[in-house]
Amino acid sequence: MPLSGKTTVADIMEEKGYTVLDMGEVVRIEMRKRDIESGNEGNFVNSMRDEHGMDAIAQLSVPYLEEIIDENEKIMITGMRGWEEKKRFEEETEEEINIIAVWSSRETRKQRREERQREEDVEGQKFEDRDWRELGNGVGNIMALSDHLIKNEGTIKALEEKVKHLGNQTEKQTQAD
Repeated sequence: MPLSGKTTVADIMEEKGYTVLDMGEVVRIEMRKRDIESGNEGNFVNSMRDEHGMDAIAQLSVPYLEEIIDENEKIMITGMRGWEEKKRFEEETEEEINIIAVWSSRETRKQRREERQREEDVEGQKFEDRDWRELGNGVGNIMALSDHLIKNEGTIKALEEKVKHLGNQTEKQTQAD
């Protein structure tokens, strides 16, 4: 969900040698290319999905992913909202993608929104409207079917420890396979 800490987790993973593809940043880049003002992300995403299907943002992200794949094998994609996006990326990469869901309570996310003051938070949809839009786009399903869940209610240090633990767990699993 918005403001759950996906970007912070991605930043931590980047420090561990991962290259990050941020689907939200892809949306912002593609909006600028089309001269669409910030604050209209929800409308842009919905119109793209209406026109191209529920994996539309993944489709937009594939060229960016292809550039990253050429540079690094360790990749983290942030901002997937639905199972269709996961499947699109798996088809394009011919790799199975593990999903890490990052969860925070509504109250915590509201506090972060006030602190962050990103333009799309201030100018965009109301908090509840944005949550319902995300749920309608399938984020609840992909979270429910995720391979891992990180509860992010504490400090950044606590989140770093959870990500580190998850990374160690994943590396052991990969070595066993």
